[in-house]
Amino acid sequence: MRLVDAERAVLALLAGYASLGVAGTCWLLGHGAVPDWLLPVAAAIGLAVAALHRPPPPLPSATRTWQVLAVVLVVAGLAAILAWGALATPSRYWDGAVAWDLKAVALAADPTLEQPFFRDAAVYSHSRDYPLLQPLALALAARHGLPGRLLFPAAYVAIVIAVAAASRRAGASSGRALLFGLACAVTPMFTAPTSGGFDSGYADGLLAASLAATALGITSRAAILVATGTLVMVMQKPEGLPYAAMLAAALFLRGDTAMLRATTLAGAAGGGLLLALQHDLHTFGHPTRIATTLLAACASAAIVLGLDLALHRLGATWRTRTVVLLAAAPLAVAVLVLSSGGEGIAGTHLANLARACDQLDRLPSVVYSMLDCAWFRGRYGLTFVAPLAIAYALRGRRDTAAPALLCWILMAVPLWCAPFLLAPIEPIEHHLRSTMPRLLLHWCGVVWIWSAVQLRPSAAPEAIAPRAASPAASIANSVHDARA
Repeated sequence: MRLVDAERAVLALLAGYASLGVAGTCWLLGHGAVPDWLLPVAAAIGLAVAALHRPPPPLPSATRTWQVLAVVLVVAGLAAILAWGALATPSRYWDGAVAWDLKAVALAADPTLEQPFFRDAAVYSHSRDYPLLQPLALALAARHGLPGRLLFPAAYVAIVIAVAAASRRAGASSGRALLFGLACAVTPMFTAPTSGGFDSGYADGLLAASLAATALGITSRAAILVATGTLVMVMQKPEGLPYAAMLAAALFLRGDTAMLRATTLAGAAGGGLLLALQHDLHTFGHPTRIATTLLAACASAAIVLGLDLALHRLGATWRTRTVVLLAAAPLAVAVLVLSSGGEGIAGTHLANLARACDQLDRLPSVVYSMLDCAWFRGRYGLTFVAPLAIAYALRGRRDTAAPALLCWILMAVPLWCAPFLLAPIEPIEHHLRSTMPRLLLHWCGVVWIWSAVQLRPSAAPEAIAPRAASPAASIANSVHDARA
């Protein structure tokens, strides 16, 4: 029952946070002031969703008390250090102080967009296209006199719980599950007092927590975790939108209708609200295409789910699904860009694509630097080394746990290199020093969950996904599905 309670705690955090984001964004889009009572109501919704969640108990496993105490003490100590770092000082680095904290301060003074900070182009507001979920949560907490920055250590604990729970759900013993959770907990980048760390005021920690919770939902077949995790990742940072799209693509290739439905509906809702809000911010309150943006997001979700249903009835293989996906993806992106007036997150990236051709000669050095950062600089411990060792050790095993999860991770690899091509960042050193480490941080929990689930006992029941043809086999030749 301790595992079930821990999973419910993660769900309560995500569901409450997502509820605040959806309701708060609707209020801001309506050009009203977000009421202070929304914070306790959102928290109550999160607790209610968690209480109604009825995950099955894990398989019995003997647990040594000293192992539990040791892991809990280490994680609690690191969480306390992060809490001290988060509360002792304001955000310490550029994005934390300028892109996130200034918005939180403005919203704490008046929780509405109808003020010069957001509406007057002459007033400095860095990263105007950043989502407002985290600043709004911190602002409402400040208005209640609460330490809202405790969200950051809470996100850290949520990742550790997600990794341990995924391992336990896959049939691992309690001791092995705790070791995987501990391995994730001691990732140096999580606790390092650097830009992008969990207590730095950046939004990357909560984004990483949402990805890990989503991965837990995929491996444990918990649609509510997938839906809330997707909703939070989309509304937390601009990167969350392509992350959710890649997850939908991986689940579509896998033919996993249940999980695809959860992530597509949640992603469409969050993405529609996010793009509508960004369009509103970019036009400084002028008439917008909010209704068109929301309609396009709903239509995209309907098309994805409709195609999946049709392909299921036709008995299509993953090859057919791949062809359909490659044809439909550009159309979906174009519809979203046109519906948002070509502005906001998608429009910004597309406007910079013309610059990419002039920078392709830098790509080899970026790829080398990414591998160096992930494997040799010590920022991520064994996070990106363990999967290689596990894949080598299990090279004779023809089945794989969580093939959709592996497909999702592999789809993200090009994205770790791409920002220097898509963003207006002239010095490539900035991308290598700042952006790339934070992109890798987002996926630490997901990679550890795949590693933990992949090492499941061979006799453990596989509750990962229905047996359809595996899309992972088309991406990684070393990964096969037994019935593909």
